[in-house]
Amino acid sequence: MYVCLSSASRVRYLEDVARSVSMPPGAIIRFRYATKIVDPKVLAVASTGKLNGQTALICFLDASKMELFPSIVPTRFARIEKVEVVGGFMTLDLGLSAFPDIAEDVDVQSRFEGLNREIPVPSGQSASKWERVRYFFGKIDDPKFKSSNSDDTWQRIVTQLGGSDGFKDAKYGRFFRVYGVSQDDAGHQQYTTGMSLSAGVPYYIHVSYFSPSAVENSDVLSISASSDAIKVISQSAMTLDSDYDKQAFIVQGTGPDVQTPSFLSFLHEPSLSTDDKRKWKLRFELPITSEADRRNRIIQAALVAAPPAGAALLGIYAAGKFTWKYILAVVVVYVGVGVLKFMVVKQK
Repeated sequence: MYVCLSSASRVRYLEDVARSVSMPPGAIIRFRYATKIVDPKVLAVASTGKLNGQTALICFLDASKMELFPSIVPTRFARIEKVEVVGGFMTLDLGLSAFPDIAEDVDVQSRFEGLNREIPVPSGQSASKWERVRYFFGKIDDPKFKSSNSDDTWQRIVTQLGGSDGFKDAKYGRFFRVYGVSQDDAGHQQYTTGMSLSAGVPYYIHVSYFSPSAVENSDVLSISASSDAIKVISQSAMTLDSDYDKQAFIVQGTGPDVQTPSFLSFLHEPSLSTDDKRKWKLRFELPITSEADRRNRIIQAALVAAPPAGAALLGIYAAGKFTWKYILAVVVVYVGVGVLKFMVVKQK
């Protein structure tokens, strides 16, 4: 198994960890590593395509407590979709899956003994107080963590993250997750990348949030669409003002006759009334498409085929050849035209 570590040494790294517990299954998250912190054995096969399809485990490297050896908090299983090396850097596109379900009595750190441990020494710290962990992206033996998408599993993970100074910065305490999208307000289905919304049908985007400890301030979670192909028909922003809740946004496709790519953007930030000194805001986009539904496409195809078919039948009648043989030939030809139109509209 491959391990993708992310720390709190930069704002973007914290955001990557927060995204890993917020985005729905099937969504793609991108990690970036300097090649000097990639296991040389992994780097050697990066350009061969052998990493594609492999299982990865995203983890937070918690070095917030200087007197302790940095601990590793597993946050999400993923599938490596694409690896690219550009000069001295590597990018990984990871398809998110379930959360690691780790019981409280499991010694998490012992499961990572196969990772070459060589962490860079923080500024102002004595090297004698630290072992060093080299590889932020490397391969280890399967730690054999169970997987789950349950609320309990997710809450245990974010509770561990909330104990780090990086995530406790300036009153911040809530995490949120997007379950997926469904056509009703009960239950949910797994999100798939680039999923299509049929026009005129309301879709519910299920969201939950949780605070590992009591928080008095309010956060705001909002969504917006990148094009007119997707319309937000519920409130576009919700206030996260309790310790835990489940809510939903409602969106709808607008019904063009072609599949129109778009993005739904999610933004999580403190409310305007909060004196919050947090250095980062969480934002991510989910690809989504809107298309005319099947019934509309059939009607559209019929409207395309009907006028020329009618004209052809009138011509046959005027020529005195109004027989079942000619009628059947015309119907077959123009039904074929309608089917072709249906397929073209669907695939554009």
